[in-house]
Amino acid sequence: MIRLAAALLRAPFGCCWTSDAQTVTRIGSRQKAQLMKTDHDHVVASARVVLPATERRRTDMTTRGFTFVADEPHNGKLGEGPTPTEYLLMALASCTAQTLRQYVDYKYDTAGDITVEIDYHEPEQEGAERYLQRTITLSEEPDPDDLTVMHEIAERSPVTLLIQFAWSVRTEFVGPR
Repeated sequence: MIRLAAALLRAPFGCCWTSDAQTVTRIGSRQKAQLMKTDHDHVVASARVVLPATERRRTDMTTRGFTFVADEPHNGKLGEGPTPTEYLLMALASCTAQTLRQYVDYKYDTAGDITVEIDYHEPEQEGAERYLQRTITLSEEPDPDDLTVMHEIAERSPVTLLIQFAWSVRTEFVGPR
């Protein structure tokens, strides 16, 4: 069995890593990152994915005893589950809603529904930035000062911070629907 642990470091010019996860080098920079040892870090979350030899794309995924399927559309068929990218988008949307709920539950007795929609934009123009558009809809109209705080909170949600090295995340709040 081959194991590959990749330690990522957010760098302004991107990053690359060695297969042994011992050294991270900033691209465009002469500096080397501090030696990162993964055996001393606290594991926050983990997942296991199996791609059986009998499958080409469909994977069985588990985390904390929950089981999911990821699949890719192929030959005009939708597949047996969301794509890995769709799972990532759902993770961002869910984390954003849960993080905002913690704030509004602290601030208000009731704050209504929080709906988060994420769209992944892949540019057609070469060299343009790919990005995620996050639209947050609140069923109750918050105070303008609270809306500013909620925007800042959304930008610091754990999954947002985790994926910002790969995508720009643009956040927009819209009024009640």
